[in-house]
Amino acid sequence: MAHGVFEFKGTGSGFLWVYIWTGLLTAVTLGLLWPVAYAAQQRWIAANTFIDGKQLVFVGTGLGIFVVWLKILILSLLTLGIYAAWAWCNIKRWQTNNLYFSGSGDVVEKI
Repeated sequence: MAHGVFEFKGTGSGFLWVYIWTGLLTAVTLGLLWPVAYAAQQRWIAANTFIDGKQLVFVGTGLGIFVVWLKILILSLLTLGIYAAWAWCNIKRWQTNNLYFSGSGDVVEKI
């Protein structure tokens, strides 16, 4: 049976700061820079997550998810929201494909 020690070291104040600036960025740009905000949130989560003592590193960028996000917007509009289930899976797939264990020298300081 698989097992491991999962640990999250993030703090409420640390996330509050990330949440505020990414929320403002998204609001001020009317959602245009949501991909940048989402990537920043994922970097913070990964930097504070450890599995068996190994830190996670998120390498995705806002530009990397922009195409996925644009496809989601178009298909959601065309299908009157039915595409939402596939959209969620596409975002999670992008997120997972950009998540790694840190290597030597990759340890990220808390953001």
